[in-house]
Amino acid sequence: MKRINTLWTQGRTDGYHLGWADGQRLGRCQSIVARVESRAASSQATPRELRVLYVKTGLWAYAPLDNGVIESLRGIVRELHIAEATEDATALAGHLGVDLVLALNSVECLPVAQVDAIRAKGIKTAVWFTDDPYYTDVTGDIAPHYDYVFTLEESCVPFYRERGCAHVYYMPFGVNTALYHPKRVELSNKTDICFIGSAFWNRVALFDRIAPYLSGRKIMIAGYWWDRMSQYSLLANQIRLGYWISPEETASYYNGAKVVINLHRAIDDESNRNSGRIPARSVNPRSFEIGACGTLQLTDVREGLDQVYTAGREIAVYSSAEELIDRIDYYLHHEEERAEMAYHALERTMGEHTYANRLRHMINIIFGD
Repeated sequence: MKRINTLWTQGRTDGYHLGWADGQRLGRCQSIVARVESRAASSQATPRELRVLYVKTGLWAYAPLDNGVIESLRGIVRELHIAEATEDATALAGHLGVDLVLALNSVECLPVAQVDAIRAKGIKTAVWFTDDPYYTDVTGDIAPHYDYVFTLEESCVPFYRERGCAHVYYMPFGVNTALYHPKRVELSNKTDICFIGSAFWNRVALFDRIAPYLSGRKIMIAGYWWDRMSQYSLLANQIRLGYWISPEETASYYNGAKVVINLHRAIDDESNRNSGRIPARSVNPRSFEIGACGTLQLTDVREGLDQVYTAGREIAVYSSAEELIDRIDYYLHHEEERAEMAYHALERTMGEHTYANRLRHMINIIFGD
């Protein structure tokens, strides 16, 4: 009986502290989000008198991107129309009398013959490339068919200009705040360390080196090909192998983690179609999704990082496996510093790195401020 009472008391104490910590975190996060939204509302411009046709990718994995763009555009332009990838966008654009046709593209989701036909009608066209520079062997042939080209990789701007594109702009992706935001999560989502993504070979190499350290902690890794790790057996019971996690579930794991690791894809991975070896300098969309969840992000160094976050204040960086271990260990033992950095990242993300911010800027570029 005494042991039962002791366990009950300990459980009650642990539950109290866990609930208090959750409440404190969510309260602070909600205060930050409310402050940012208040500032945005006071400066919100009225919708532009434009008709826009957005062509969906037709790719199931890109549905969250489509939805983020669509919902943001609704508040930016007066009239928004949606076309499925299987529809005749040329006929639809002409019938609706739109001012702009916009598409996301990493492969030829919208056939270039239709893009050419739309332009022939005097309608502006724009593309936002989603996976630069990793598929530039494909996108390099698509880009010249559009009036305006937007890329999430800054190093691709001169590449597209060399292909004859007159209007090329660096435009990083944003975050869909309907999916990625601070929220309360189940105990099963709570971990010390989290990484979600496919096991490209550079990621395999890094996680093999830190596997002994990770094996003694509560972690969650999810994605394809992780069984390629030589140290896979050390972490197998904490890896969700070959599993595609929805954005909603991803956001829950980001919210539940103390530290989320971000490791960008290597430029020389065998799965890439970038024969020109265009370098990758800009941050990936995952950077903003983690930031929007109010969780500390530990990312590998990218040249363009300082354009979107301040290292040491809003985000933590590492340049080797040993440094990553040191950083993780430090922030797991310095909760206040970890939380403050995550709060700073949340505020900047919600204030600057949403789809609404990006698309408003895009429309201003195309049609003028």
